[in-house]
Amino acid sequence: MIEKCVQQKQGTWADIGAGTGTFTLALREILASGTIYAVDKNPHALWRLPLQGEVKTEVVEGDFTKKMEFPMVGGILMANSLHYAADPVAVLKNVLSHLQPGGTFLLIEYETHTPLLPWIPYPVPFARFQKIAMDSGLSAPVALAKVPSGYGHGHIYSASCIWKEK
Repeated sequence: MIEKCVQQKQGTWADIGAGTGTFTLALREILASGTIYAVDKNPHALWRLPLQGEVKTEVVEGDFTKKMEFPMVGGILMANSLHYAADPVAVLKNVLSHLQPGGTFLLIEYETHTPLLPWIPYPVPFARFQKIAMDSGLSAPVALAKVPSGYGHGHIYSASCIWKEK
């Protein structure tokens, strides 16, 4: 779902709302070298991840609705986390303050319009993400892939954008 988006096999990325680290690990598999900042407001599960190696992982406690403490990165991944934001444009503007101009933003979300509490309170189907991306200063999203949801909620899509503003 994300490999098409990661053009350079080295670099610095942040996985925002990393949860248990599923997509942090996927990103580690794609990158040959670099650093991934695994950011979550409850990072306890992330401490089980391998932190050293060709791709270093740094666990960061951070809430994407507030100022976060990690350096500028060349790519940001948000996998199944933006749907927790009541104001996704404000959240993205906060998150994108850590993305270098011309950097890649990668989103993975459920393709649904119907909230499913407590797991998907503010759905971000692709059509909605297109507007959110433009309102946040990102380029028009490019749909990359879709896979069936393991939870029986239709499918999950991935999309990438380029950060235009700074």
